[in-house]
Amino acid sequence: MGEIIDGRYEITGALGAGGMGQVLLGYDVVLDRPVAIKRIAVRQFASRDDLAEEFVARFRREARVTARIRHQGVPQVFDAVLDARADSVYLVMEHVDGVTLRDYLSGAGELPIECGVAVAAQIATVLSHAHVLPVVHRDLKPANVLVAQDGTVKVIDFGIAALLDGSTSRITRTGSVLGTAAYMPPELINGQEVGPRADLYALGCIMHEMFSGRAVFAAQSEFDTHNRHLSEPPAPLRTLRREVPLAIEQLVLELLAKDAVDRPDSAHTVYDRLLPFLPAPGAPETAVPAGGPDPTRIFRRPNPPAEVGAEPIRPARRPAGPTIPGGLPGAAARYRELIDLGRFAQAAEVLATVVDEAVQRFGPDSPQLGDLHRDIATAYAHSGEQRRALTEWERVEAIEVRAGGLTSRRGWRARVAAVQCRAELGELTATAAVDELYRLYGEIRSAGDEFGADALQVRFALAELLPGTGDHTRATRFVGQLRDDLAVLRPADDPVRARVESLAAELGC
Repeated sequence: MGEIIDGRYEITGALGAGGMGQVLLGYDVVLDRPVAIKRIAVRQFASRDDLAEEFVARFRREARVTARIRHQGVPQVFDAVLDARADSVYLVMEHVDGVTLRDYLSGAGELPIECGVAVAAQIATVLSHAHVLPVVHRDLKPANVLVAQDGTVKVIDFGIAALLDGSTSRITRTGSVLGTAAYMPPELINGQEVGPRADLYALGCIMHEMFSGRAVFAAQSEFDTHNRHLSEPPAPLRTLRREVPLAIEQLVLELLAKDAVDRPDSAHTVYDRLLPFLPAPGAPETAVPAGGPDPTRIFRRPNPPAEVGAEPIRPARRPAGPTIPGGLPGAAARYRELIDLGRFAQAAEVLATVVDEAVQRFGPDSPQLGDLHRDIATAYAHSGEQRRALTEWERVEAIEVRAGGLTSRRGWRARVAAVQCRAELGELTATAAVDELYRLYGEIRSAGDEFGADALQVRFALAELLPGTGDHTRATRFVGQLRDDLAVLRPADDPVRARVESLAAELGC
């Protein structure tokens, strides 16, 4: 018997390794099924105990977020485990029988046009589902794309790059840029905040390679590759391969725009532009690399019946939603219990079951209903479901407007939270979000509350966002001033003060 993880997952072999850890073949002895297990050594990225605790907490959060990408193009996440010695963390996932796109390309060079389009369209579909959460991959590359034997394209390692990227300055302390040079967008190279369009740039790099047989930018060193991504225009595909359709060439050039705002606005748009080049249902088979899976099959035979002799798929039964005894008081008590357990999404759903009761009891414009939506939004934000959190903050804003305006403490806090959500969702750039928060800060100062709790909340949100704008001087000056003010206004053990002091240290001020 091999090594057993968490008393349940037996290690049966190795599937691969990379800079972020090992990928192991395992077996779930409880559910009697094979699994893939991503093992990451905590001490590789966090040398001190306090950093290790932060890394593990981030790992659990990112695993939860990744598990919410419900799409066939993302291997299902089954479990997230910390080993008994706290040396490693494990992400237990669906095992995919297939090959990486890197290996697929190595055996084929440039792909047939329909194959390349089919792979790109499936990646775009996956990204569209991830970006609405929002989850940004940050390290999309051929090694993180699998082509399954049935032709389904799977994108792996969502959340792992985000886990490490968000902790770079505090955990790795190496000064290096996380990601893979050949597929890295300029904004990530520059250390700016990245959004969904960073993944679209990487998709453009992958498409260029699939259709031309070569990387869009290759150099002798990672430094030189970075410089080419920052300053050199990519070669149009038709100068390298004449049969590439002009519309595909134009799409790839737009995906590879240096400025994120010049790229297509979403993965959904990319899919729509690829759609005319996909094979229609019932179309003849496409030539594929010898012995390789056929990524066009999903379009030629959509939702196909099971092959004769295949095991039947047993549909999962969805459990009924919980019944909360005690109405509003019972839901509030259960919410606090679940929050203390770190089960944030479940806590939000518990309160959502009593919204109608709150409307009937307190009224549609009542502060009590606003507080209820605020608690739901907070729980969703902690769970990583920023799209749902934004919806709840917008409901809080609407209640405040109907109740007489947004120039109250409740209204200000809802507006700050909504801006932060939109920034995380990629609906606002870091610079645009900062501009909105500065306007709000001006309103608060005009109301004579320059050093009150609301002003400090806005300033803290600005401190978190300013480094992502790329304006180091402005960020350093602002964070340093906030640190000095908090040293007077807040006790030494205040968590906001501690976070700002940590930011100031990272910025070198």
